[in-house]
Amino acid sequence: MSKLPGTAAWLRSQWSNPKDIFTILFIVGGEIVQVAIAQLCAGPVPNLTPVSFSFGWLGYAVSALKYSVGEATLMPKPEVECMLINADTGYARRNYSWVLSRMLRDFDYWRPPVCDEEEAQKLRDLQQANSEAWRVYKDMLTNGQGCKAPADPGRRSHWSACDRVVMRFESTQLGIAAIPWGIWGEWLTFWVTGAGTILAYTSGCLPQWQEEKVGVGRLKYTERKKERKDVILTEGNGAHDAILIIGCENCLDLEALVTPQRTKSNEQFTRWGSGCLAVLWVALLISVAGSDEHTWFLLGVGMLGALHNIFVAGIKRKPNAFGFDLHYEATLVEGKVMEVLWEVEKKHPKAGIAMLPVFFPGKRFPRERLLWEYAEWRSEQVQKLGRETVLQQWVMPSLRRPESALDDADIRVKPIPIAKPSVSTA
Repeated sequence: MSKLPGTAAWLRSQWSNPKDIFTILFIVGGEIVQVAIAQLCAGPVPNLTPVSFSFGWLGYAVSALKYSVGEATLMPKPEVECMLINADTGYARRNYSWVLSRMLRDFDYWRPPVCDEEEAQKLRDLQQANSEAWRVYKDMLTNGQGCKAPADPGRRSHWSACDRVVMRFESTQLGIAAIPWGIWGEWLTFWVTGAGTILAYTSGCLPQWQEEKVGVGRLKYTERKKERKDVILTEGNGAHDAILIIGCENCLDLEALVTPQRTKSNEQFTRWGSGCLAVLWVALLISVAGSDEHTWFLLGVGMLGALHNIFVAGIKRKPNAFGFDLHYEATLVEGKVMEVLWEVEKKHPKAGIAMLPVFFPGKRFPRERLLWEYAEWRSEQVQKLGRETVLQQWVMPSLRRPESALDDADIRVKPIPIAKPSVSTA
């Protein structure tokens, strides 16, 4: 019982002026710092990453040193396992880009509201159609008629609001750190906050951050050579969404962005820079570890930065915040995956064919095999006659066999090519 007053006094002292906690707090949370840098790097000002000083920076600095010496990477691993499919060749590549995985993860946030509206309308139509089909089936049984046999089933990103909030947080942190200096003349808190902010900015300004994030070439689009790549970003078989990105003039080569290994021009600089930064972060920790005056202010600065980095690391952002200016074109929603692929192939030849092995890797029904053979033959005509001509003249058959047909003759008959106008010579 005699030790209780001493324990109570110690707890009162610890909560009034916390001690010996900065060592743990500086180490915990390195993964959050890494994702926060990945979110904010490669902005409009080259090599300027406005990330906040917070707890966890020492843990991140040691991890960055390990990765820079071993894997020579700074960007985090992709958060969502997905793939990128070339809509022209059909080649599917596993995605190793954190940016593209984050874009797919946040698709429900940045996709236009019309996508949800069309999907909801399609679901209502399907429910109504199923209800009507049940009523017709019931009436047929009531009238004593037999049920008909069914048919064969089948750069540079702009300063975003997130970036501007970071700068305001850093001003708030410096303001909090200046309070003990102005009242009691204790300037260590302000010095640690300023030094930590400078080290945080320096850690994010390594050129390899931008090189790993969006450091790929652009497709050549000149009078002689017009490169264009339409790609599909999806999680694969069983996924709810697939995003078809239609290439434009001078756009980024997204196929090169998803590759696991790319040539990095600043590896040696990154290794030496990460080593120096790790030493400086350790020195900062040593400087603050023995502090026992007005520690609540330094703790508040670190907690404020940690909360903000958590917010930055997890916030959902639009593609233009990463430098991808995507413009909405259309939403295709159907009751079955095969129907969606067929609609995609109607409007974008080769795109549906490219996704077919991913979503249907097994055997297909006889009519489906004929349909996709027709689609492949139709897509070959795009290179010969042009996309607009094929879309107008080569009509895609229905996935289901017509009610009056006894076989699949509506598929076997190839369309007649457009006759070229004859030129008469006098």
